[in-house]
Amino acid sequence: MHSLNFPSNFSGKTIEEIMPDYSAKIVDEHYRQAITLKSSVTYEEKIELPLESDHTKKRVGWVESRITPLFNDRGECEHIVTVTREITERKNHETELRYLKEQYELIFKCAADAVFTFDERGNYLTVNPSFTKMFGWTMDEILINSEISILEHRGEFSEILTQLKEGKIIENHTSKRRTKNNEFIHVLSSYTPIMNGGKMVGGIAVYKDITKMDELRTKLKKSEEKYKIIVENSNDLIKVSDKDGQILYASPSHEKILGFESNFLIGKSFLSFVYREDMEKVRNFVLKIMETGMSSEIDYRRLNKNGEVLWVNTKGGPVINVEGTVENIVFVSRDISIRVEREQELEAIALYDELTGLAGRTLFQESLQKAMGITDRLGKMTALLILDGDNFKAINDNYGHSVGDEVIKEFGKRIHQNVRVADTVSRMGGDEFQVVLPGLDSKQEAQKVCQRIINSMKQPIRIGSNTLMITVSIGVSYYTKKGISEKKLMKQADEALYFSKRQMKGNFSEFTEKTINI
Repeated sequence: MHSLNFPSNFSGKTIEEIMPDYSAKIVDEHYRQAITLKSSVTYEEKIELPLESDHTKKRVGWVESRITPLFNDRGECEHIVTVTREITERKNHETELRYLKEQYELIFKCAADAVFTFDERGNYLTVNPSFTKMFGWTMDEILINSEISILEHRGEFSEILTQLKEGKIIENHTSKRRTKNNEFIHVLSSYTPIMNGGKMVGGIAVYKDITKMDELRTKLKKSEEKYKIIVENSNDLIKVSDKDGQILYASPSHEKILGFESNFLIGKSFLSFVYREDMEKVRNFVLKIMETGMSSEIDYRRLNKNGEVLWVNTKGGPVINVEGTVENIVFVSRDISIRVEREQELEAIALYDELTGLAGRTLFQESLQKAMGITDRLGKMTALLILDGDNFKAINDNYGHSVGDEVIKEFGKRIHQNVRVADTVSRMGGDEFQVVLPGLDSKQEAQKVCQRIINSMKQPIRIGSNTLMITVSIGVSYYTKKGISEKKLMKQADEALYFSKRQMKGNFSEFTEKTINI
């Protein structure tokens, strides 16, 4: 029992005394089973075992046990002989092997290319669904009829087998292969030997159908010279893909703009190097062209060779074959990063205050409307604060507008530091700010925010060699139910602010229907 780390003095003790309750119960059930059956019982179970370093602590492990009951002449069980060994490591290996087997089977079944395995003589062992799709024969047909062959000439596989038996891996092997309909397709293949003790015992082959790719290349080659000068000197990114989105052609401009050589992109998906968050949008863009047979346009992000994000505008046009279906798609993309960057800058200017970086009027209006909507739905109170610096004009007059701007920035910073994450701070202009406090349970929450802001402004503001003092007055209005417009709520907060400045600066006032309370 040493390897299981049971106490050395376990002799004479019950199972319950030397094992945890859960483990003892499992062992006891198997003991009873062996006694009932009057025969040996072998079982594998996961139980709790003592740690080798500290027997008071437990670990979970697998054990294999053989229980043999011994009976006397009266048929009574006098003794039980148990042989137990830990098999945790074996069980872990079995779990790992089962996982690897499941992964292999999943890849084998779902691979887009034809995959098959064969023995050392080249006889089929297994074929995946893509093999059946490509060649027409099912695995049952292949295994039952040894005369079935996909080879153009019998015997041509012998040279491949010779190289595989030497342990060589064969890649990018091009050849013709026969289908069930007795048609020939062009395939790009790879062969990998399975070695055991230096001897080949089998192999795996992967076939990619490149027939249509070859046909398309032939067609493109005929018209290539006509458009070569235009395409190769274009600043646009030009690509041609098949109906599955696999790239068949990429213009030289890809290297100049993205850093990728054209040949590097051939055979890759059109979605390669598309920014992850835009992947679904681009996939739907391609599907739309395939399904409608009509051109489409999209702006999205993609990565260059250095991993940098670029914005591109892409126009996709379908190439319709004689059957009237989309056979290829031509994509023409243009780098619009500068344009998008400028648009984002203009949008930021419209939404945020340029001096402080706080919300502008548009974001303030959206935040206030959203907060009032929460009040209407959930009944939680919304507070609107209007703040104004006291005697700020004197700072501009005495120290200049550059110092005044720095004071405004510090003013906005201190306000922002003393509100909640859900609150919105915006600048109206000059030294006047607004704060929206949504989802309040009581007015005391807003009062605490006001007091924190007032206290923070009592600290000196240091601008260069100047130490300045400025106080803030605040007006507060509350939205508690429908019937009050945004405009009226603003007016109430403004009146409360006026009351604060008139009565005692450096304080806050709340608007009420009857009176203004400090």
